[in-house]
Amino acid sequence: MGWLRPLDRPAARLARVAGLVIVGLSLVAAAVFVLLPLLGRAFVRAIELLVAGCLWLATSIGVGVSIWDVLGTIARAVAGGLATWTASVALAVLVLIGIVALYWLQRLLESEEESSQ
Repeated sequence: MGWLRPLDRPAARLARVAGLVIVGLSLVAAAVFVLLPLLGRAFVRAIELLVAGCLWLATSIGVGVSIWDVLGTIARAVAGGLATWTASVALAVLVLIGIVALYWLQRLLESEEESSQ
């Protein structure tokens, strides 16, 4: 096996890094190409919902509905939205992400305490 050259030559390392950079940049470009229109649509939808909510609030107050009735309606709508299956799954996923994040934060802080002693 003496005829094989070692892989840690500078040219081979440079080619490997260049290949990884090209692959990474192409993945980023593909992600931007796919996600940018979706982000634009989501932004426009959020603005539409905000304008519709403000219009509803202004109309309700202009008609003579009390602020407490408006807040009660908003609270019922939020509670109804959170009671859906999709929202329950989203909240469960967020809770799991929070638990995992706290676990890793605890491990990180424990490792820092051990290294400082």
